Amino acid sequence: MKKLLFLTMAIMMILSCMLSSALAKEFPDVETSHWAYKYIDELSNKNIISGYPDGTYKPSGTVKRSEFVKLVIGACIPSGVDIEELATPFDHWAASYVAVAEQYGVLGTGEFNAKNIEEPITRLEMVRLVSNADIYMKQHSVNDKRLEQDFLDIMEMSNEDYSLLCHAVNSGLIKGYDDYTFKPEKTMNRAEAATMIWRFNGGREVAQWVVSLSFY
Repeated sequence: MKKLLFLTMAIMMILSCMLSSALAKEFPDVETSHWAYKYIDELSNKNIISGYPDGTYKPSGTVKRSEFVKLVIGACIPSGVDIEELATPFDHWAASYVAVAEQYGVLGTGEFNAKNIEEPITRLEMVRLVSNADIYMKQHSVNDKRLEQDFLDIMEMSNEDYSLLCHAVNSGLIKGYDDYTFKPEKTMNRAEAATMIWRFNGGREVAQWVVSLSFY
């Protein structure tokens, strides 16, 4: 009887801790009616993304290059790579992730550097990162079939960028807007970034220690 009582109490304590942990990850500024609630809620509960010290997530806040490169590379970094031991191209907390991205061809050498790493990332830059990582690091086949409905604002896009955009759209990693535009130079917000990362990972849990969408 005592053993059963002890076991019951232990289970109740575990469930209580789990419930408290789940509740602690709710963001007061992300209502259940928010279009990205599902993605933010799932990723935050898996410790893939996090909010601000005041408990908010700020879904409309912009995402920096440093934050997104960490999310993407952290989600697919090879198990044998020690991110803490890598030689870095410049002095910054995200420089190790940039080094991995350059090594695998996800980023061009010097594309992200000490001068621009903290600038907001654009939708086109996100497409380049996530598509190249999907191709070169996840080793998925290039899916650059021409889009059935081209966006109206990509006339000046290079062939290389168009190929990466097609891969991202065809692979379900990103979408355009209802007015058939893509807005390549528009900066991305934290809700949009969470959605793309959720898609990039196929909705599956990734290694918790390597990714965190929080501001430094």
